[in-house]
Amino acid sequence: MFKISPRWIPILGAAVFSAGFSVLTAVLLRRWLAPDLPIPGQPLEPVTFFRPIKSREPGLRTKLLTFLSSLEPGDQVLFGTTDEPELTLCKELAERFAPLEVLCIPTAKGFCKNPKINKLVQMESLARYPRWIILDSDTLADRVFLQAFRSEWQTCQADALSAPYALARGANAPARLDAAASALALWPGVALLRAFSRVDFLTGACMAVKANFVQRMGGFRILGDELAEDHALGHCIANLGGSVAIARAILPLDATRMTWREFALHQHRTFATFRRCNPGGSLGLPLTHGCGLSFFWLLQRPLSPVRWLTHLALFGSRLFTARALPGPRPAPHEVWLSGLLDPVFWILSRLPLPVSWAGKWNHLSAQWTADRNRQN
Repeated sequence: MFKISPRWIPILGAAVFSAGFSVLTAVLLRRWLAPDLPIPGQPLEPVTFFRPIKSREPGLRTKLLTFLSSLEPGDQVLFGTTDEPELTLCKELAERFAPLEVLCIPTAKGFCKNPKINKLVQMESLARYPRWIILDSDTLADRVFLQAFRSEWQTCQADALSAPYALARGANAPARLDAAASALALWPGVALLRAFSRVDFLTGACMAVKANFVQRMGGFRILGDELAEDHALGHCIANLGGSVAIARAILPLDATRMTWREFALHQHRTFATFRRCNPGGSLGLPLTHGCGLSFFWLLQRPLSPVRWLTHLALFGSRLFTARALPGPRPAPHEVWLSGLLDPVFWILSRLPLPVSWAGKWNHLSAQWTADRNRQN
């Protein structure tokens, strides 16, 4: 009769937990991110769109043309950029889409450490409407997405709503692996929180907020030194008594080429940010890293059938979750390799290493002082 060594019981228990987490979150993702999004027939309320533009954003003209072509006649658009070529393009498109109100704001550097918030601080006084939608410059916001997202916001009446996003298929191997790793690190946990807990955070590519809550918290400037401004904004609104939710409409994001160094720096920043935003959740994260941890366990005794079966079962459960993610499906080898790297980046995030952000190195413990206590 086959016997299991007592020292294997905690390992196999953790494996069962990890597999169960993967299967449960895959089911929740499929229920949440349904493909059919009926759009109510009521007119869309006018909103002010904030679009802070990054320097040298690839394909910016096409993205902005698609975006502006998808708006309602009464909407207001605020473009903010620190660079002359992008400002010239925004002014050209503003003239092309007249009489749509499009304001192009030359933003200066140095107001805030966070470059996105630095632009928003200089844009917010020009917003006319009580409903604001903030879109990152790499978003591919077309009419289908915007109508579905705006209709859902009007229907659910949340004070803040963000959209799940999906990276397009990457142009090279590091970009594709980064997209798979980022999606598998983020959306399963978000689906679990959305189903069983209170959502008090936003996801940053597309954030809809009611202006009065931003004004009550002191404006965007209060987020100026936040690494994860989306998480902090949602938390501030929740602390003020507002309702925060995540939509069903999926926003496509552009995926540019990436070097392996950029991949490693981005993944380290992702895990370090999660540790900063949710210390308790970050501490327990290895319990969901069954695919990677079981592989290292397998390497200790590569001829063990039990270890092989455990690893293959955990890889299969991770693959099942990957098939439920928004956007293009990652390849099996990307799912497997990202699972191997999860424990590595988790360990690195626990070390006192600086993170690369906005072209600079920052020590989170020393420089990022905004936390939940200050926001409360």
